[in-house]
Amino acid sequence: MFARNRSRNDRGQSVVEFALVLPILVFLMVGIIDLARVYTTMLSVESAAREAADYGSFGSQKWAAAPAYTNTLLEMQRRGCVASSDLTDYAGSLTTCTNPSFACELSTNLGAPGSWAACATVAADPTNTCKTSTREPPCWVKVTLTYQFNLLVPLNFEAFGVQYGIPNSLTFTRTSIFPMTDLSL
Repeated sequence: MFARNRSRNDRGQSVVEFALVLPILVFLMVGIIDLARVYTTMLSVESAAREAADYGSFGSQKWAAAPAYTNTLLEMQRRGCVASSDLTDYAGSLTTCTNPSFACELSTNLGAPGSWAACATVAADPTNTCKTSTREPPCWVKVTLTYQFNLLVPLNFEAFGVQYGIPNSLTFTRTSIFPMTDLSL
């Protein structure tokens, strides 16, 4: 009879322990899922930046006088937006997006200080040499996408006026750089 009462007490104790540990386990599980989302989001934003930069770097004729370079910039932005459109906090349409935001720069002398300038500024310049297929060294295209990511679970706390952990919102900036190429057969 004593053993029977003891097993009931053990079951009750297990239920209480489980009730105390369950919220912590759920919090940890959702936190792990959130960190996995952060990682895959970073990869998606980086891939979208590559897609846009790759399009802009293939063929110097894309940077000739307007409307060629204007169409190139619009297509680069569209490709970046389409490649990132499956992200949870994506904002905008498939042709123009605001989250991630899009920025494009060209360099006529990679490595020189201050050599990067906005794509539209360089392409609109009448002395623009990026439109020349035989240019040596080649121009470089840089695309930067900046994405605001919101976590499901706040993984932070405040103690003594200091914030610890990961903030509720993260900003990812991913840049991709490609040299311009003109393939001849």
